Amino acid sequence: MINKLALEEARTLLDACPLGILLIDSSGQLRGFNAAFAELLGEAARTISDSGADLSNDSLLAPLLGQGTLVNWVMPDGDVRWLAVNSVPLEDNTGGTARFYQDVTEKLRHKQERDALSNELREQSLKDAELTSLLSRHGSLVSLEPLVARSRRYNSPLSIVVMGLNDREAQQRTLMKVSYLLKDQTRWADLVGCTENHEFILILQETTQDSALQLINKLGEHLGRIGDDQPTLTASYGVTHCQKNDNAQSLLERAESALAEARNNDSGIAIAV
Repeated sequence: MINKLALEEARTLLDACPLGILLIDSSGQLRGFNAAFAELLGEAARTISDSGADLSNDSLLAPLLGQGTLVNWVMPDGDVRWLAVNSVPLEDNTGGTARFYQDVTEKLRHKQERDALSNELREQSLKDAELTSLLSRHGSLVSLEPLVARSRRYNSPLSIVVMGLNDREAQQRTLMKVSYLLKDQTRWADLVGCTENHEFILILQETTQDSALQLINKLGEHLGRIGDDQPTLTASYGVTHCQKNDNAQSLLERAESALAEARNNDSGIAIAV
């Protein structure tokens, strides 16, 4: 059917296309563009020739000629746009190319806003997104704050253990088994949480640091029996206890720093005082 179109009909069809179209010959010179592309350029469309221009030397159009399928383009008025690009070789004697441009700026902007909102909601959630029986890191902090205040007021022991599996690619099934183990091996008054990086947080009320270390030894014995593909599943631990000037944030961050130290030193356990 296309072969039967008259020249004017073909031009009408191109100009009716909602996508901006840029026609380029094999030497990189401009052959023409449609109405949607002219609208994309705005007033600058009047300053370029519809044929014969060397696009590689055109500061406005050259950024639109890259190999990628998504172009970040600064428009003549200074507005920044994201354009999805599809390049199609022309089957004629020019050996040229037709490049199709779709403005996806608003779509990407909405996606970024949605992702930012999703991240904010996830950060504010009290439950872990994957291991829903456990607290999230934010939920652990919220729950920990009154326990820290109580520990400081009554001088009662409060210990924190942050446990990270040495297999950082552990499957979801293994993580679920670990979460069940931690819930089973801690008391009803203790709290168990998990970070986005699958580091487990144990909030141990009325528990001294020595008692926390005894719990770690028990956990190590059980871990080796729950790995799906590796019967020697192991973990590293960061341990600390509540001090006089602590708040929930400082206490948890100290335990997390101890875990990082344990991993860096391959020591298995690090105690932060």
